[in-house]
Amino acid sequence: MDSFALRFALLALAAGSLVGCGGRGEARFGQPCERDADCQRGLCVAGVAGTTPVCTTSCGGRGDCPPDWACNGVTQANVVVCSRGASTPFGEGSR
Repeated sequence: MDSFALRFALLALAAGSLVGCGGRGEARFGQPCERDADCQRGLCVAGVAGTTPVCTTSCGGRGDCPPDWACNGVTQANVVVCSRGASTPFGEGSR
């Protein structure tokens, strides 16, 4: 095997092992999940759209969340995230 073929084979093997090492899941924002890795991006959080955990993202204000979602959910790690519904009377991100 020549050096080019050997390098190509090693590169293909390395790329294949990276794909199998995790990555992100298929669930989109607002879709049910069981863990962060299930979400395409963001976090898997319970209580932001009912009791079932869903994919959401961290936020710093109203503009960071889609329509009908507000920046006022807080995770157990004190990360402010988008949650379904109106803002709290205490203001966005006040917790």
